[in-house]
Amino acid sequence: MVTINLLPIKSELRRKALIEHIMLLVLCIVLIFIGMGFMQNSVKRERETLQQEIVTTKLEIQKVTKEAGEIEQFKKRKQELERKLEIISELNTKKTGPVEVLDQISLIIPEKTWINSLNNNGQNLVLEGLAVDNPTIATFMKRLQSSEYFNDVELILAQQDGSNHKFVIKCKIKLPA
Repeated sequence: MVTINLLPIKSELRRKALIEHIMLLVLCIVLIFIGMGFMQNSVKRERETLQQEIVTTKLEIQKVTKEAGEIEQFKKRKQELERKLEIISELNTKKTGPVEVLDQISLIIPEKTWINSLNNNGQNLVLEGLAVDNPTIATFMKRLQSSEYFNDVELILAQQDGSNHKFVIKCKIKLPA
C-alpha cells in the first residue's frame, strides 16, 4: 500500500534550510561590506597620514635647502674674509719688510764697505758696492748668509776698481715670521 503524507514536513524543512542559507549569505555579505568599510577607512586614514608626512617632509626639505644656502653664503663670506686678512697681512709685511731689510743691511755691513745701488725685484735683492778688499766682501757675504733676513747669497761680480774692489751680490729676501 501506498502511503501519502499530507503534512508538508520535508518541504517546510527545505524552506527553513533555504531561508537559513539565505540569511547566512546575507549576513556574510553584510560582514564583507562592513569589513571592506573598515579596510577603506583604514587605507584612507593611512593615505591622509602619508600625505601629511609628505607635506611635512617637503617643508623640512625647503627649510634645510634654505639653511644649506645660508651655510654656502657663510662659507663664501668666510673665504672672502680670509682672503682679505691674508692681503692685510701681506700688506703689513710689505710695509715693514723694506725697513727691516735696510736696517738689517745697515747692521751687518762691515766697515770700509759702501753700497752704491740696491735693487729689489720681488724676493730678489741685488747689492752693488765697493769694498777695500776681497776679505771684506767675503765677510759681508758671510754676514748676509747668516742673517735671518737673507738666503741664497751669491757673488755675481768682484773686480778691482782702482784702489777699491767693486762687487755685485745677489740674494733672496726672507722675512722672518
